[in-house]
Amino acid sequence: MKKKTVGIMTSVILVAGLLGIFVWPNPVIQNPNFACALTEGNPQGPYYIPGAPYKEKLGELLEGQKLIISGQVLNQNCDPVPEAIVDVWQTDSNGNYNFEDFTLRGKIKADERGQYELETILPGKYSAAGVMRPAHIHVKVSAPGLFSHTTQLYFEGDEHYDFFVKPSLILKLDEKDGTKYSEFDFVIFIP
Repeated sequence: MKKKTVGIMTSVILVAGLLGIFVWPNPVIQNPNFACALTEGNPQGPYYIPGAPYKEKLGELLEGQKLIISGQVLNQNCDPVPEAIVDVWQTDSNGNYNFEDFTLRGKIKADERGQYELETILPGKYSAAGVMRPAHIHVKVSAPGLFSHTTQLYFEGDEHYDFFVKPSLILKLDEKDGTKYSEFDFVIFIP
């Protein structure tokens, strides 16, 4: 009986270690006194590469459904966060991450009103450890001098939602002249 218990505990520790890459260090603690609810966190995942250049257009030479996401970066009081940094990375339309360059990776600096705009292509789905991940865009949002807040954005109508997907992170898509559009405001805590 003791061997079985030790085996189970070892398995639990092993699984927890393997999933460690998915644990996000910035849990979101909502406060009813906040005027704006904070954007829910999501894991960074294993494919982040630091040092992405500043650019608002990703994957310009790649085939895929054109997508534009715009919005504001706000704090918990619903005030704009001037010059916030929106650091994004994603797959191509076939679900492949590019590790050779920053084709689908970049940082956007919000303006003085906290407004940002990202032009990219709709990311594809991919299988991770036998589980299909829904299409998503990874995002780290930060204010000057503060730690970043990590999350992921998903898309309505995806049949492969997994346990990371939260309703508040699902984007509604509109279409005009062959381009998909969505709006999303990031709300981060500013002490």
